[in-house]
Amino acid sequence: MLIKLAVLGVALAWDRLLGEPPTRIHPVVGMGKVTDAAMSSGISGNPQRDRFTGAALAVGLPLAVLAATSLAERGLGKLGTVASIIGGAFLLKSTFAIRSMDDEVTAVSDALKEGDVEEARASLSRIVSRDTAGYRDDQVASAAISSVSENVTDSAVGPLLMYGLFGLPGAMTYRAINTLDTMVGYQDHRRHFGEASARLDDVVNLVPARVSGGIVVAAAAASGMDAKNAARTMIDEHERTPSPNGGWPIGAAAGALGVEVEKLGEYSLGPAGVRPDHADVDRSLKLFKRAALIGAAVAAGLIVAKR
Repeated sequence: MLIKLAVLGVALAWDRLLGEPPTRIHPVVGMGKVTDAAMSSGISGNPQRDRFTGAALAVGLPLAVLAATSLAERGLGKLGTVASIIGGAFLLKSTFAIRSMDDEVTAVSDALKEGDVEEARASLSRIVSRDTAGYRDDQVASAAISSVSENVTDSAVGPLLMYGLFGLPGAMTYRAINTLDTMVGYQDHRRHFGEASARLDDVVNLVPARVSGGIVVAAAAASGMDAKNAARTMIDEHERTPSPNGGWPIGAAAGALGVEVEKLGEYSLGPAGVRPDHADVDRSLKLFKRAALIGAAVAAGLIVAKR
């Protein structure tokens, strides 16, 4: 138990002080390279074949990551306590990105503060997959809030919760599933290939997304924001997003901030017509970081409870 808690603490400190590991040794970057290679050779344009190869990847990559992490954890254990903590922290850190999200969204907010909408769009394009050309400043702010809120689950609470429940193999496998969805789960030429990955990610996030929504409500209360409205908006409007999971943390954030959070052409949550600005982006980041800390505390509590 103490080693697991130490791994969690060191991983959080690593994220805060050092940020992301170098690209050449980053485990998630490695997962991305495998996925890229699979897409290059696996997408044929034949729906039936693409579904089959995509399903094989959706199952195969997470299982490979699960096996590799289990072996790595066992090997680190044989090297001693220090190796277990440092090596484990490196692996766990790779599954979440609190500082990275903070840095990327802060760049959007800073550009909006300076009135440089073009730079704000460019910064936004690094954290969202949609085309940001032509976005007004309020639309940039809304998209940034939507992204940082949804990432409460994907980049913070989800992997931390999985670590608390299932240890390093659980956190790494969760990240593999999420990485696949992020890279292939789109309604374009990848739609058949990515179908299994998208569905698996939906299933795996059924619990983490709802927990994340609740944690955003708690973070709102701890930050002096409107927690009551966060809970109400989350419960009433979470079904507006195409994803069965994204609406929980996004709805909670929209309610806490008291602004309309939208993805153009897809959904709108929160009070219609109350457009966000750079100050609301900053507040959403405050919610994100507070929620991540609460998520880490929940993970620690799960580790202790499982003793």
